[in-house]
Amino acid sequence: MKEQVEARHNPGVYALDGRGRETLVHLYQGGDYELADIVEFFQLGRLEEADGEDETVLVLTAKELRTLKTMADAYSFDYEEPYIEMCLEMQRFADQFGGGPAGNEMRFTANF
Repeated sequence: MKEQVEARHNPGVYALDGRGRETLVHLYQGGDYELADIVEFFQLGRLEEADGEDETVLVLTAKELRTLKTMADAYSFDYEEPYIEMCLEMQRFADQFGGGPAGNEMRFTANF
């Protein structure tokens, strides 16, 4: 538990892995991008209320996560590289830990 708390001090995007542990999905690289941009730019997912005031929570379905990869690949030259990298890392994480039936959702939390 101590590792999870310490890791959360790093600005980035976090999600629960297959064992229910909070895991760093994307380390924030600086720049003008945020988790909420996925909703604004790609019209994917839904924002939910966060526990902390400096956090953003985004929930994506399995179908939206597959579409996220397609959108990130298609628009890779239109957006900052760290933003595209964040999208692709989220999709890869979902493939590894949450890619199940189409009804599954994954909750991502950003603290940057």
